[in-house]
Amino acid sequence: MLSISYITKWGIQMDIMWNLATLAVALLACYGIYLLQHKSNFTFAAVVALIIGIVIGLIFKGHTTYVAVLGTIYTKVISMMVIPLLLVSLIKSIYDMKSLQQLKKIGAKSVFWLLFQTLLAAIVGMALALASGLGQGSHLHIVESVKIAKIPPFTQVITDLFSDNLFNAMSEGQLIPVVFFAIIVGIAVVALSSKDATRMVTFKHFIDDSHAIVYQLIRVIIKFLPYSVICLMADTVSNSDPKALLPLALLIVFAFVGCAFHIYVTDSILLKFVGKMSLRKFFKGIIPAQLMAFSTRSSSGTLPLYVECLTTKVGVPESVANFVGSLGTTMGMSGCAGVWPPLLAVYTIHAMGGNISIAQAVVIIVLCPIVSLGTAGVPGGGIMLATALFVILGLPVSMISIFAGIDAFADMARTTTNVTSSMVAATLVSQSEKKAAA
Repeated sequence: MLSISYITKWGIQMDIMWNLATLAVALLACYGIYLLQHKSNFTFAAVVALIIGIVIGLIFKGHTTYVAVLGTIYTKVISMMVIPLLLVSLIKSIYDMKSLQQLKKIGAKSVFWLLFQTLLAAIVGMALALASGLGQGSHLHIVESVKIAKIPPFTQVITDLFSDNLFNAMSEGQLIPVVFFAIIVGIAVVALSSKDATRMVTFKHFIDDSHAIVYQLIRVIIKFLPYSVICLMADTVSNSDPKALLPLALLIVFAFVGCAFHIYVTDSILLKFVGKMSLRKFFKGIIPAQLMAFSTRSSSGTLPLYVECLTTKVGVPESVANFVGSLGTTMGMSGCAGVWPPLLAVYTIHAMGGNISIAQAVVIIVLCPIVSLGTAGVPGGGIMLATALFVILGLPVSMISIFAGIDAFADMARTTTNVTSSMVAATLVSQSEKKAAA
């Protein structure tokens, strides 16, 4: 009896020691990533972190309990930022339209085309995911203890636009009421300030400062992403069959396929039949902006070249190009909010052993343009958008950090799609204004 008790205690002590050893190695790896980020870019560091996490998980298999804690903390922190980000970004993006006249005319057209393209892109992403059975057979440890949440029916999505208690909705992580509240507040600010320019100045300054604070926090949080990738990837590999991770590579392939299809098929149809625009002229004119978006993975950073290409090569007025381009960095985003989230959602639900009905797929598609409002212009925008969608659907947010390991690869295609679709929207708005003037 004593020998059995001794062996049990010895086993527990050894398990603790192995977990501490794993934690020490992970922290040392995090320090190495810290040094690497000073010598290379964020993308390379994230890829290296993914590889390191896999190696640690394989070497210290079954001993990543303490390491997992660090990854869990990160997912909680990034989830905490979703609602503040939605609230301030969306209010600001609406009152930046300056006047009700602009809001009703160019603003309404811009918002429609940006969100409509996101909806079409979400259909593309969902079709690819369902047709391929993406994620089936990928039973990862990270989702084994999570029960599949029931995806809300379409009628509930509509009624959830309204809430009898905004603060209660925030505390429960209900994002849709927050989006609706931010929209009506932004419209109210535009209405009041258009009547008297001296009004709403203090409120705008408050939102502007809040916006700056939230964005600064997001920038800092995103910088810690490679470290969380090490921790969560190590825990996932440690407690899962390594072969089960191989389907993650398909996400990159489908991201590129879906984004290419949306750009050169979906957007081309809109340009040809709605905008009556020469496809050769358009795509030849925007190549520089596409290349910059692909290489920098920054929609905001591409904006100056975006405007130059549209005005000098495509013939879009500078006022329209500037307005739609700026708006397109904070809403819509066909790559990050359209193609990408359905792929992740379907993968996760399938990995959890669930199935998706047509009605549920429609709900996810409809949610994509909704959660895109105000969240897409930040660094790591695709991560925040996926987090918002996962919160609504009740899916494990921990999976986002796992997907983040391949995010750098997919982000090149997503950002190119974001910028291209935004330029398509600007062109469609410009063409409609020319027709109206004629």
